[in-house]
Amino acid sequence: MLLASLLLTAIALPGAVHASNTYYLLYRQWQPYDWPENVPSANEVTRSQRGLGWQARGSGSVLGIDYDYQPLRIRTGEPAHNGHLHRLTIGGEWRHQLYRLEARAGIAGTSNMFKYQDFHSDVLNGRLAVFRAVNRSSTLSLGIGGDHRFGSFRWLPRARWERSNAHGHWLVDLPVLMQWQSPGQVWAFRVERNGDRWATMDKDREVESALYLREWRTQLTYRLHQGGQSWPTIVLGIGASLATRVQYKDLNTGTEDLSLGDALLASLRLDW
Repeated sequence: MLLASLLLTAIALPGAVHASNTYYLLYRQWQPYDWPENVPSANEVTRSQRGLGWQARGSGSVLGIDYDYQPLRIRTGEPAHNGHLHRLTIGGEWRHQLYRLEARAGIAGTSNMFKYQDFHSDVLNGRLAVFRAVNRSSTLSLGIGGDHRFGSFRWLPRARWERSNAHGHWLVDLPVLMQWQSPGQVWAFRVERNGDRWATMDKDREVESALYLREWRTQLTYRLHQGGQSWPTIVLGIGASLATRVQYKDLNTGTEDLSLGDALLASLRLDW
């Protein structure tokens, strides 16, 4: 119902009527994480991500549908999940006079939940943030946002500042994002707080729980090729995930909240 409401609201907004549509494919690969504990039988933790999506951008709104699959392979103990994390969301951004709304809702869970269509309530997920500009001429907006970026769902005050000049486009959204784009959007640098929750189920489908993955991520991207007609725009990226933590249930030891540390990453994105 929440997904349907967001979609209908977006379609009804005047800014979405003459929207420009784009599609993307994404691949991201991390350097393996070293297991944080001195366990002889433990192997390194590998991680990658495949994603695809669609976006419609209008004069005062952005609407998107995104899907990603993220294998996070933890090969020690008895995790109550299989490490195959799927996420499908719909949402966007809408502006009206002094107000700005960012909303996203969807489902996120392990592959066995979708295979057997055996879901529990943690599979529903979302983000919400509301801002109000200080005044009509101000580039500063104040607001509040709620999401899983710092672990369990919580509300935090937000301060958003955005400006374009001869040196590029700047966006600061404290405490979750800082971004710079060069003129023409050839280069971009981004520091952001990432975090989300996936509903999980053990292989016997008896233990229902959730996995929380959170990190600080930095990334520098370069637009290698500007697409045209049927050719995609090619964007390469390199960066790092810092202070990565994962929380999940282990069948033997209970809830684990572990630091995976830091890891380099590389990405490839194709846009049409």
